[in-house]
Amino acid sequence: MQPVRAARAFTLIESLFVVVIIGIIAVLATVGYRKWIIQSHEAEAQDMVSNIRQAEEAFKAENGAYVNVSAGLEPPNMYPQASPVGSVTTQWGGPCGSCTGSWTTLNVAPNAPVVFGYAVVAGAAGASPPSITWNGNTVDLTGLVTQPWYIVEAYCDLNSQGTPDMQLYGVSSSNQLMMNNEGQ
Repeated sequence: MQPVRAARAFTLIESLFVVVIIGIIAVLATVGYRKWIIQSHEAEAQDMVSNIRQAEEAFKAENGAYVNVSAGLEPPNMYPQASPVGSVTTQWGGPCGSCTGSWTTLNVAPNAPVVFGYAVVAGAAGASPPSITWNGNTVDLTGLVTQPWYIVEAYCDLNSQGTPDMQLYGVSSSNQLMMNNEGQ
C-alpha cells in the first residue's frame, strides 16, 4: 500500500506575496500609461504650434504682415475650445466665438481632434505685444515691436483645476518653443 499524501495549498504568506507583486505591477503600468498620455498631449501642442508658426510665416511672405486670429491669449480666447478643460478632445473647424480673424486664413488643421486650445495674436511694427510668462518669469518681448510680430499659445487644463497644466508659446522672433509645466 502507498502512503497517502496530504493536499498542499498556498499559505497565507504566499498569497499575500502574489497580491503585492500584482499591485506593484499595476502601479507601474498606471504611471507608464499616464506618462505616455502626457507625452502625446505635449506632442500635439508642439506639432500644432509649429504648424501655426509655419502658416504665419507663409502668410507674411504673401501679404507682408502676420494675421491676428485671436482676441488675446489665455482663455476665453482659445480655439477650438474657449476654455480647454480636462482631456476632452474637440474637432477643429467649428465656429470661433472669440476670434478677431479666421483660422481658415492660416490654413491650419490638425488631422485629429485636439485637447489643447490655441490662440494667435499678431501686430504691426510698433504695436505692443501681450506679456507671457515662462517658467515663472515674464518674457521680454520688447524686441518684437521693431517689426511685425506674432505670438502663438497652446493651453490646456488637463486636471480641470482652473490653472493650465501645460502652456506652450512660440513667437515670431525666435525658433524656440517655450513650454510651462512640461511633462507634468
